[in-house]
Amino acid sequence: MRSYAREVAFCKIYTYLITNQCEEGFDQFDMDKLTEEDLDVAKKLGDGVIATKEELDKIVAQFSQSFKLSRIYRLDLAALEMALYEMINMDTPHPVVINEAVSLAKKFSTEKSVSYVNGILGAYERSLL
Repeated sequence: MRSYAREVAFCKIYTYLITNQCEEGFDQFDMDKLTEEDLDVAKKLGDGVIATKEELDKIVAQFSQSFKLSRIYRLDLAALEMALYEMINMDTPHPVVINEAVSLAKKFSTEKSVSYVNGILGAYERSLL
């Protein structure tokens, strides 16, 4: 299931934000829920975000005018970075990406985070028009 693949990647990205290290593999996750294609997506998202973090953070900072990057809750930053990476580098429709990022914020972050993540990603998408 693609949603679970995103959740796996999100957890990897969040761990990287906290520890500045990224564990290889996905053994700590429920492998029964991941197809080979899902594993590829999770790996591409996780590795891609870590490799392009500086570029992604510039975009987040640009659209997060009232918050410095250092003040953004790490869970929200992980969701934003992953969604931006997917919007820029993959063929997933942007509304799907935004919805998935908002779902991650609902599940793992705060109530205010949901509208914050939605607002940043919506502003980014509108800037592309």
